[in-house]
Amino acid sequence: MDLEILQEPDFQRREWRLERVGWTLLTLFVLAGLLGLVGPGPLGDTTRAGEGGLVEVSYGRVAHYEADDLLSIRFDPAAVEQDTVTLALTGSWVSGVDLQGVTPAPSEERVTDDGVVYEFAVEEPGDLTVTVSFRAQDVGPLTADVAVGTDSLSLTQLILP
Repeated sequence: MDLEILQEPDFQRREWRLERVGWTLLTLFVLAGLLGLVGPGPLGDTTRAGEGGLVEVSYGRVAHYEADDLLSIRFDPAAVEQDTVTLALTGSWVSGVDLQGVTPAPSEERVTDDGVVYEFAVEEPGDLTVTVSFRAQDVGPLTADVAVGTDSLSLTQLILP
């Protein structure tokens, strides 16, 4: 007795092709996660320095909406003017995040039309590192301009849901 099995080879080839595409996308997503392209990992964190070398910012390239995160800003001793370091943060990043706190506490804080300016009193000469804690309130790319004296740099952070 012969079994009659209805086969559709074109349909089966399309299904296998879609399955391979799905497995490939899943593998790429897992690799991106392991490398830090969608969160913490070796490619997730970066450090950028200003052209003049007065400021250096360490941050995660990717942050998540409503998650606690940090921005670490290191100032060269040459950034100190009259026992004060002045830091200006501007751009879409400032309006797209909820600034939770700044450590050490600035001696003065001013809100401007396009961002915020912090002044830090420096008692001892040497490097000063400031940590800005924040929570992202927008989704998508946010750009920040960090300025210290005549030195500045731009950074872009991708905010994922």
